[in-house]
Amino acid sequence: MDDPSHDPINQLTPRELETLRAIALGLSAKEVAKLLNIAPRTVERHIDHIRLKTRTRNRSHMVAFAIANGLV
Repeated sequence: MDDPSHDPINQLTPRELETLRAIALGLSAKEVAKLLNIAPRTVERHIDHIRLKTRTRNRSHMVAFAIANGLV
């Protein structure tokens, strides 16, 4: 039986989920930063963490992951 704690979506923090959804909508890191009222470098760090946790290769792959998992 699959352990839900190993599901990549469950490993994402709420802020990482917000970031992923914004990226999936086509926003740039600067636009996401402005939307979430955080520094662009923080957004880039969230993107790096999302990529590691979801095992995606790039932003396009992250967007495909978000769509496939019903996050957008």
